Amino acid sequence: MPAQRTSLAGLPSGRWLLAIVTTLVLAGCVAPKPGADLPPFGDSVHHTKALQTYEPGDEVPPLHGDKAVEAMQGYRQPVGGSGQAPSSSMP
Repeated sequence: MPAQRTSLAGLPSGRWLLAIVTTLVLAGCVAPKPGADLPPFGDSVHHTKALQTYEPGDEVPPLHGDKAVEAMQGYRQPVGGSGQAPSSSMP
């Protein structure tokens, strides 16, 4: 019977390698998940997106003409609210 090569711990070379690989595989399975201990940040973002997303069957609130005209006039008014467009100082 041929003599087997032994490694550091007195185990045959193949078993030593198998022990290292098994240890690494098991350590990878037990490792904690990154961020598992953090609070669930981002849930508020998902909730807000869900509120703003139209789903088929949802009721669509109507936009009456008066309300639309008022909104457009508000956007067209200058920031100061004076009713005049800002003048340019360039020639």
